[in-house]
Amino acid sequence: MSITHTATVNGGRTSRKPVRLIARLRQEFVTNPCDNDRQFIPCGKLKELCDEQAVTQELVRAFPEHDAAFCQLRARLICHGQAEDGSVTPQPCLRIFTILVLLGQTRLIETFLQHKLCDNDLPFSSKPGFTALYSPQHQDATHLSFSDEEDPYHIIKSFSNDQWSVLAPCFAPPTARDTRCDVHDLHTHTILPIEEISKKQYPGGFGLVEKVKIHRDHNGFRHEHFALKTMHPMAPDERDKFFQQELDAFQQARPGGHIIEICAAFKKGEKRGFLFPWADGGTLNHLWRRTPHEIVKSARVEWSEFSRWVCVQCHGIIRDLFAIHEPYVMSAKKDEDLYGIHGDIKPDNVLYFTQDGSSLGTLKVSDLGLMKFHRLISRTAHSKSMGFAYQTYRAPEHDMNKVRSRKIDIWAFGCLFAEFATWAMGGHNAIEQFKNYRLDEDKGNSDESKGEWSEDNFFILKTNLFSQNKVAKRKSSVDENKMSNDDFSKWFTVLIKDLGPDMTNTFFPEFLRFIQNSMLDPDRKHRADCKAVESFLGRLLAISPESPYWKFSGTRSYPNGGATWTSSTGTPTW
Repeated sequence: MSITHTATVNGGRTSRKPVRLIARLRQEFVTNPCDNDRQFIPCGKLKELCDEQAVTQELVRAFPEHDAAFCQLRARLICHGQAEDGSVTPQPCLRIFTILVLLGQTRLIETFLQHKLCDNDLPFSSKPGFTALYSPQHQDATHLSFSDEEDPYHIIKSFSNDQWSVLAPCFAPPTARDTRCDVHDLHTHTILPIEEISKKQYPGGFGLVEKVKIHRDHNGFRHEHFALKTMHPMAPDERDKFFQQELDAFQQARPGGHIIEICAAFKKGEKRGFLFPWADGGTLNHLWRRTPHEIVKSARVEWSEFSRWVCVQCHGIIRDLFAIHEPYVMSAKKDEDLYGIHGDIKPDNVLYFTQDGSSLGTLKVSDLGLMKFHRLISRTAHSKSMGFAYQTYRAPEHDMNKVRSRKIDIWAFGCLFAEFATWAMGGHNAIEQFKNYRLDEDKGNSDESKGEWSEDNFFILKTNLFSQNKVAKRKSSVDENKMSNDDFSKWFTVLIKDLGPDMTNTFFPEFLRFIQNSMLDPDRKHRADCKAVESFLGRLLAISPESPYWKFSGTRSYPNGGATWTSSTGTPTW
């Protein structure tokens, strides 16, 4: 490859001069904005610019004492690993050559070739004081001292620093079928191939999440943007424990579906990180701020398809969580089976991908960093501490010092599904009204342990007059019971009633009743497990999409600010 540019000379005449390879390489540098603006050359551009012709031209310039045939043979060896006898080895040294061109030391390529060093031997390390270069990967650990050069210290130091510009890693799906993602063990000086990064950071388990764009030459996935999750600084043992814990969680999960895919993981010096597809629709909270009318209109679907989509999403989430809740056989012994608990189910940990799945998009559970795995033989003994849980979605067991079990995820999803159905039927304002009802009821419940605080959760604790023990009960706003004229706080009842009498046996009423009776049972022994929830929703999805069961007239307008909601009959519902 030879590129020229036009220059003006005396008398107005122009001449075409070839652009030096070093200038073309420098023009292709990409700045990584999250790594002190360090720069890298995309691997595709490096191969494009440093083709055999361009390398030959650079060698002719660097070795005027040799003829063109010598330079052509050397270029073939540099680019393809092809020796003079025509034999081919998969060991080119094009990256080494590029580094030397950028340093203005092209002639030193002969030293590397004589010592049979190639790109596989990168990165090179330097001896103390930059007195020599050597490759830790090379079996002979040959030391290159460049003693005949004018300033060997500068050459070795510059090579050590500049080599990282051609060593940005490539991220691609794993080749092994039984591996969810490749784990890249990177040098602390490696430059990640990131060309864009968002200014906003998002919390994510034990780290921070940022939206990044990976250069296309280094991106083997169909996604252009990724969520880069970098773990918080912590003690090495603790850091590696949580890093491996998250990897194990994704390895345990069923690939695809409604658990977010993990694209890559990496170790980079003291840093640990993960790459996930970026959710273009944000979290479930972002979805709930949009009106269902907007979603349905943009997708150009009927309301019946929207109601069925709600069921599909909830079923898919539970189905894939079931793959984690139930044992994944790690060995032939039953007591070696693993059971997983997410433990931090909340809307911020459910992501909305608008371009995946159906025209309405797909919901996926994220942040498996808090996932806990327990072996069957010891899961109860290891689960005494309930640990962290988001306030709104925490199960009654947290407040009653019960053992940790997989049922806490079912309770959390029961809360989340209740809000999801509320949004589908009444929009974001309805979710806020539901929240206000729960808070108001909490204010009226006397609990000395909380003082004057009111909590937005789905249960209250009552003291048994005889045993003085605490008993968990659903808040009345979560119940679906008959109301008296003075009791308008039973939220599920209100939602179902406002659908109208002809909707009693359709999807939303049946789903709400199941949530209330089976998923939000304060007694975890009677609460449904993952299999029961999946079975229930799977049975509903077996109903034909054309069935009146999915009938839904659309989301009702719900006033903001807690105003009275008028039912379809024109009478106040509270």
